[in-house]
Amino acid sequence: MSASSRRWIVPLISLGLLAAALWTLDRELQRVSFRQLAHAVTSVPLPSVLAALFLTALNYLVLTGYDQFAFVYAGRTLSRWRITLASFVGYAISNNVGFALLSGTSARYRFYSRWGLSAEELSRIVLFYSGTFWLGLFVLGGWSLLVVPTADLPPFAAPLAVRLCGWLLLTVSAVYAAAPFLWHRPVRVRGFDVALPRPGLVAVQFTLSILDWALAAAVLWVLLPSPRPPFGLLVAGFLAAQLLALVSHVPGGLGVFESLFILFLRSAAPAATLLPALVAYRAVYYILPLAGALVALLADELHQRRVALRKWTGTFGGLAVALAPKVLSVFTFVAGAVLLFSGATPAGAGRLTWLSHLLPLGVVELSHFAGSLLGLALLVLSQGIARRLDLAYHLTLGALGLGIVASLLKGGDYEEATILALVALAFLPSRHDFDRRTAFFEARFSAGWFSAVVAVVAASIWLGFFAYRHVEYTSDLWWRFAFRQEASRFLRASLGVTVALLVYGVSRLLRTAPPELPEPTDEDIDAAGRVIGTQQLTYPLLVYLRDKALLWNEDRTGFIMYGVQGRTWVAMGDPVGPPHVRAGLVRQFLERADDFDAVPVFYEVRKDSLHLYADFGLTFVKLGEEGRVALEGFGLEGSTNKENRQAVRRLEREGRTFRIVPAEAVAALLPTLRAVSDEWLRSKSAAEKSFSLGCFDEDYLKRFPAALVERDGRLEAFATVWPGPPGTEASVDLMRYRESARGTMDAVFVHMMLWARQQGYRWFSLGMAPLAGLEASTVAPLWVKLGAFLYRHGEAFYNFQGLRAYKEKYNPVWEPHYLAYPGGLSLPRILADISALIAGGYMRIMRK
Repeated sequence: MSASSRRWIVPLISLGLLAAALWTLDRELQRVSFRQLAHAVTSVPLPSVLAALFLTALNYLVLTGYDQFAFVYAGRTLSRWRITLASFVGYAISNNVGFALLSGTSARYRFYSRWGLSAEELSRIVLFYSGTFWLGLFVLGGWSLLVVPTADLPPFAAPLAVRLCGWLLLTVSAVYAAAPFLWHRPVRVRGFDVALPRPGLVAVQFTLSILDWALAAAVLWVLLPSPRPPFGLLVAGFLAAQLLALVSHVPGGLGVFESLFILFLRSAAPAATLLPALVAYRAVYYILPLAGALVALLADELHQRRVALRKWTGTFGGLAVALAPKVLSVFTFVAGAVLLFSGATPAGAGRLTWLSHLLPLGVVELSHFAGSLLGLALLVLSQGIARRLDLAYHLTLGALGLGIVASLLKGGDYEEATILALVALAFLPSRHDFDRRTAFFEARFSAGWFSAVVAVVAASIWLGFFAYRHVEYTSDLWWRFAFRQEASRFLRASLGVTVALLVYGVSRLLRTAPPELPEPTDEDIDAAGRVIGTQQLTYPLLVYLRDKALLWNEDRTGFIMYGVQGRTWVAMGDPVGPPHVRAGLVRQFLERADDFDAVPVFYEVRKDSLHLYADFGLTFVKLGEEGRVALEGFGLEGSTNKENRQAVRRLEREGRTFRIVPAEAVAALLPTLRAVSDEWLRSKSAAEKSFSLGCFDEDYLKRFPAALVERDGRLEAFATVWPGPPGTEASVDLMRYRESARGTMDAVFVHMMLWARQQGYRWFSLGMAPLAGLEASTVAPLWVKLGAFLYRHGEAFYNFQGLRAYKEKYNPVWEPHYLAYPGGLSLPRILADISALIAGGYMRIMRK
């Protein structure tokens, strides 16, 4: 199965679960009309609504305790009101959207990053409150499955299986509770050590989580009419429905939670009784907090503007700006769903009669049709908002404005117009966050997001058919135009939305493949040369191979050079440019890779730059070490340089001479250089490699000086010299020699370093020693253990130890190089893709 197919499995399962849930609801509500349901919802007693509001407020207060104690666990202090604000906004969004780790964490980033949390601290906080979330579900779920009478179980639930699940959940909870007493070492998660919480904190986790889930179930329980089912039975059905809704990945579990809850409680109450309470529950527990979160975000944004604190200087400053649009994308998606659901349901009582006295029928018809299409447009645009696209920002504001007008003209729906206006206001202060000029349709949209769009459209169509079930369907229903023909307007709008979605989906499927990576132009190379002239290192000179694409910042003062192999996008080295542009370039590269659903990695990055990648949540593995020789004090004199003198004298005794020719003289030597190179490749049974090292390319070689070893006028060996800016670093790249000159390379290195010192360079790079410096301890990750094993025992495949020992004779300073990647189980595939990129294909990897 291809990787592309695997990415569609979960979204398709989610859509299947949603379809099953809608079918179940439709079957259970055969004898209930939309108006009866709407009347039942509005008839929920006021004391029950007030009790539900109180319990909801108390529940969200308990939820903020997750974060409060997460800060205690992480060893950080922050004012309680700040933690409460960030936590409330995060939970209000994640409860409605789902994907809590993504949506809720993104919302928290907006606040916590501004208040100076480091990457590791934020990771520990997320881990703590995520774990706490599940503990109460396991305890209460296990308890309810064991205490609920067998007769109250739904027909499809086998009593023995239910009991076993109950014991399993309680056993997992007990193991976690006992772990701090039995296991005292940190657990390694995603590249860093995580200490288990102290027993006191574990007790707090259980208490908060159990109270959270009990309060959430109690909100629904008080909204049910009397006689209410036993609370234990309701908790069992509530938790089971919530768990399966979470697994379904349907946004907010919409439809899935409701249908499952009705199935689990069908023995205690009919669907006509349960569904009104469920609708009221979603309004009280989900929609009201989401509206409050939107108001809080808007107020916070305006406050930040007023006090001019938008330019944060904390560790996560750049990342916070990148994540803020993800929060706005959530509200854009919700706004689109509101428009679609509104277009599928009848207008408020008396509003159409009032509008009929003010507006012609054509305006109402057009507004209704346009409102539904604008809802779909907002769903589609939400992905562009998450990617900070400039065009998506302007189109979203336009769609929200038109949506407000359509809402008012199609049915006087001032409630949804108010929601759209609040979303639009949240966008206005954030204009500067949307600075990407990427074409909207150039990017690939994820399967999960597209399935969420389809799910909302399908749910809205089901809702419309349920709302107008009492209308007899005839072929002329499509063509009825009158103020009271709302079913006809729904059918036409649903058809328009469906056709538009199909056209969009087919156009994405038939879209031509993204263009191949553009080869750098002469203008790009010249601009890159100017940037390289300000750097301290020589690896950026690989740009002259022209085998990598260049990603520039806006004012072209910095760039990233990268290649693509499969789904892996590999940046060669750190961003090139002044320090203040590098974080922005990292963000650009990550976003560009995300546009094409690719895996971004940074290959051979230095330890001084690791914070750039840690800020964006990347993980590191060590690749090896680079040897760099300090040229001050390097020479032929003294006892410490005895081996250097011997190498030079040996070269002279054998009648060989060494010289370095300038770059402009290399063109005339190319035929001779090629003869030496071809002989070297044949003798090694090797193939040309590139990307991370030079290859025999004539245009490339003509750019650099060449070190030559000759005897009796015959070229025996050569090396390409990388001259960095004066006073910085020089290096050696391509080295080739004839069999007769096998022992001359020691002298070549010595001569090149002497030449570099004479030219005023401070350092000379000897290149990488792969896998060097890996410590194979018992607590090391698997990659480190494997790398250390290969370094010690893999000489048959590659001269790992010999290469390190050879370079060690020049007394270099060893500097570690790393691979920065998104983490997870993708490392073997990433390493294979990088090897194929360097070798020129997967089939050539095993050639030396």
